[in-house]
Amino acid sequence: MKVIIHQLADWDRLAQQLAERLPEHAVLTLSGPLGAGKTTLVQALARAFGANENPRSPTFSLVRSYKLANGARFKTLVHVDAYRLERPEDALALGLDELAAEDGSLLVVEWPEKLGNLLRALHKPIVQLTIIQDAGTDLRRVEVTE
Repeated sequence: MKVIIHQLADWDRLAQQLAERLPEHAVLTLSGPLGAGKTTLVQALARAFGANENPRSPTFSLVRSYKLANGARFKTLVHVDAYRLERPEDALALGLDELAAEDGSLLVVEWPEKLGNLLRALHKPIVQLTIIQDAGTDLRRVEVTE
């Protein structure tokens, strides 16, 4: 799936599409440069799943969890920001395996390239989302691959 983001409302439309399509026990990875809109998409996803709280970037805490609305396909959105990790091994202390194993959890990972092969070791379906910024504009090109 390929999407062009022109305005903030487009993130909400993309999040709604993802909310309907993500497989059970999914790991959603978000790649793109700083300021591309990764956290904005996580916020839109939280809205699509009826979260009571607006996600903030977990850059310093690395992981934040949000309860989702009763009846949502997932019970918890687990937001991971791996930007500050220096080595993939540093992620072991985050307990990603336990977070991903929780029934009804959706693991959303910013900067997945910092984790090496750790996500593949979870043996969960991985949906990759890549955001490309058009230079000098607010336009974003988003590609989703499963």
